[in-house]
Amino acid sequence: MDLQSKGAEPDLGHTVSATESTITVKAVLMGELKRWAGRRDVEVILQPESTVQTLVKRLSDLCGPDFARRALTKEMSLQPHVAVFVDGVHIGELNGTQTVLHSGQVELMMLPSFEGGSGIHQDSDAREITALSSRTD
Repeated sequence: MDLQSKGAEPDLGHTVSATESTITVKAVLMGELKRWAGRRDVEVILQPESTVQTLVKRLSDLCGPDFARRALTKEMSLQPHVAVFVDGVHIGELNGTQTVLHSGQVELMMLPSFEGGSGIHQDSDAREITALSSRTD
């Protein structure tokens, strides 16, 4: 049996044998990222020792050209307006996009960065971000 990336989009030919060691990464997309991808959660199966950059390239395939064009540069790097957290820690506090993803399940949250302050609309994503940032595990 093969394991494939899960989501609304069809798999683009990437399969991993069930006998190989893999990691499962759940990318949670919020705000405009969710709209561009057409979904909030994307579960991706990667090889061990994959980096955030590897995941970003995979998400560009899975989430379509609108997501890739708006969230990534032509060099497949994250746009400056995209903030990425791995298990609640901003990748700027880790090793950036070269942060290695470990364990069986990694929660990766991608959200658009906000500038300013007085005009931010308190939608459900903003409430969830507030709740997650104040969570103590």
